[in-house]
Amino acid sequence: MRMPLSYPALEMQEIGILERYSLFPFFLCLLFLVNCSKLSEYDTQQIRNALADSLLTTTESWDVSMKVIEDGKRSLNITGSYSTTIKDSERHETRISGPVFIEIFDKNGVFKSSVDCDSAVYRPDEGIFEMFGEVRVVTNDSRKLRSEYLKWDRNNDKVSTPEFVIFIAPPDSIAANGFIGDTDLTNYTLNEGGGQVVID
Repeated sequence: MRMPLSYPALEMQEIGILERYSLFPFFLCLLFLVNCSKLSEYDTQQIRNALADSLLTTTESWDVSMKVIEDGKRSLNITGSYSTTIKDSERHETRISGPVFIEIFDKNGVFKSSVDCDSAVYRPDEGIFEMFGEVRVVTNDSRKLRSEYLKWDRNNDKVSTPEFVIFIAPPDSIAANGFIGDTDLTNYTLNEGGGQVVID
């Protein structure tokens, strides 16, 4: 027959059992956290796709009047009758319905040129404007360009079109299929028939 242990001996035995099992929840939580933090690449991509689907934003504006200021200087004034901005994981663009009027300023905030068109699309991540329908460019020294389409790369200060253009640099005017130049229309290349004319 076994003799009951004294009170201090029983207490020590119970404390030993509790100490052994008190670390168990800690290790269980640690194991859970380590396993939960390691998602497979597939799981991570699935989560990103699900979040991207829910992160589509669209903004509409009527009677648009935007002033773009960079480095404390005015760089653009844009007016239009209606605009829609769409932003999701794959694109960020603003579509402006016209008539659209854009004023372009140099880095010192001095007027450089203006553009009238029927509609425009701006992709700010790329710095690209595309202008459509009766595009008319007028510079501060009265040079003019007319076309049905014009692409403006703001990052490189270049305008271009593969379409038919009429370019007027008083007193001359030139008609061509295609144009590449800077926004003040001083350095440009015109395509004429099968060849090109470069004017600096």
